[in-house]
Amino acid sequence: MTPPFVALVPAAGRGLRFGQDSLKQWTAVAGRPVLVWTVERLLGFGARWVIVAVPAAILREAQDLLPEDSVQVLEGGDSRQDSVRRCLEGHRVDSDDLIAVHDGVRPAVSEADFRATLDAAARTGAAILGRSVHDTLKELKDGTVVRTVDRSALFRAETPQVFSRTVLERAFAAAGDFTGTDEASLVERLGDIEIRAVEATAPNPKLTRPDQLGFLESLLE
Repeated sequence: MTPPFVALVPAAGRGLRFGQDSLKQWTAVAGRPVLVWTVERLLGFGARWVIVAVPAAILREAQDLLPEDSVQVLEGGDSRQDSVRRCLEGHRVDSDDLIAVHDGVRPAVSEADFRATLDAAARTGAAILGRSVHDTLKELKDGTVVRTVDRSALFRAETPQVFSRTVLERAFAAAGDFTGTDEASLVERLGDIEIRAVEATAPNPKLTRPDQLGFLESLLE
């Protein structure tokens, strides 16, 4: 049985690396905005609520397109961390919920991988989905190779990243001026939480470049 969870979706970034005039999270994939695909997938996995942080420019449009009986849409912050904090403070998050943070532009995460991450977090209070690193990695200095990096202990983080509400609230309270690149980086600083690494078994691409649109569309269709 899947543990009850609320999904937080930080989708307030400007998507500068995407290189297009429109917001990345509002890019159409197979006829619908990628963010809509993501939210509907989370609801299909059984999310009790999905709380979404978006830019002010699309706030009203997102509220109109997403189901108001199961989705709360709010204006995001200046950073991912600010957006997740605002989502976490949403009144629809109960004390016993697991909190699954998932990128708004990862619409194709598999149900099996998602549930495996939920189950792992239910046991330890924290778990992230990702992949072991198989490529050879090089450390560079001024564009020149310095050495080969040992990849045996490296793990490429994806989402969902799932935590008990207590753990995530503690991590945000302790963050102070520290800004992490993901939620796990905040939890790591607590020092007393075991974050389980769940190996992904299926593609889970994050839309970052226009040339990924065809692959995403094939996965969604």
